Amino acid sequence: MLRRVLLGLAALMGVAAILLALVLADTDDNDVSVTGNAAVDELIPPRNAQVLSQENVGIDLAFGYDARLTVNGVQIPREQIRHLPNINRFTFRPDQGKVVESLRAEQNCAQVSYWRQEVGPSDADTISWCFTAS
Repeated sequence: MLRRVLLGLAALMGVAAILLALVLADTDDNDVSVTGNAAVDELIPPRNAQVLSQENVGIDLAFGYDARLTVNGVQIPREQIRHLPNINRFTFRPDQGKVVESLRAEQNCAQVSYWRQEVGPSDADTISWCFTAS
């Protein structure tokens, strides 16, 4: 009887250790807000990445979704967002004459509101992440 209790306890501790390792993992592949989200395929750049000041910022979404992008608190106009419909990727590249000419040489944050196209933006969800530019 004691042996079964100890084996059960050991198994439970093993499962807890695996779950803790998954939660504490620091790679984008284990970003729960991305891997646990049926609408979001990829954040560009990934959360906590280090990038150049002219790097693309955006999101890959599942088909049937539309998006609105904000970078460092500045909403990006639709005409400055590049949409690749074949993979449903929405990106913005900072450059002269655009609402964001370059990323800050420090922490930058992006926010995307996304929604199913047939429902519209009134039922949008939001995902936010930060990264560092140099």
